[in-house]
Amino acid sequence: MEISFRPPTKRMIEKLKECFEKESSASSAIPCLPEDMKSSLAGLYKRGFIGTKMQKVHDKKVLCIYVTDSGKKFLSAHNERKN
Repeated sequence: MEISFRPPTKRMIEKLKECFEKESSASSAIPCLPEDMKSSLAGLYKRGFIGTKMQKVHDKKVLCIYVTDSGKKFLSAHNERKN
């Protein structure tokens, strides 16, 4: 897969933040799912900000989304620019 170097849209950044917050929350038993990402899934994946893995949720194996190290670095840099 070719990595895209175009900057993500505002919507993509919002979805990435939501997924990261869900992932970081200790109380969240349900991981970030493709349905949560909606139209931002492909764009974030192409930029290397998210990855996928199969995970067992409520005794079913489902495709889950996780924020990669690149995605975490991007969010950190984005937050620093905003402040």
